[in-house]
Amino acid sequence: MEWLTIQEAAELLRVRVSWLYERTRTNTIPHVKLGKYLRFDRDELIAWAGEFRRDGGRAGRATGPSRGLPGIRR
Repeated sequence: MEWLTIQEAAELLRVRVSWLYERTRTNTIPHVKLGKYLRFDRDELIAWAGEFRRDGGRAGRATGPSRGLPGIRR
């Protein structure tokens, strides 16, 4: 378990520190508050961010040349 400061977590996620503060305030990002200090478990943060990954709409698309589409001649 590697604990990150808010600055390190922001750099890892490539977001602004203010964005992270807002997410911790609303409890929408995994974090630990130790007194006045915020800490983020690196592995947990990466797993959390991975939940938002999208495939870019590539599912089910053919990778080869188009065949049988109207208006397209070969």
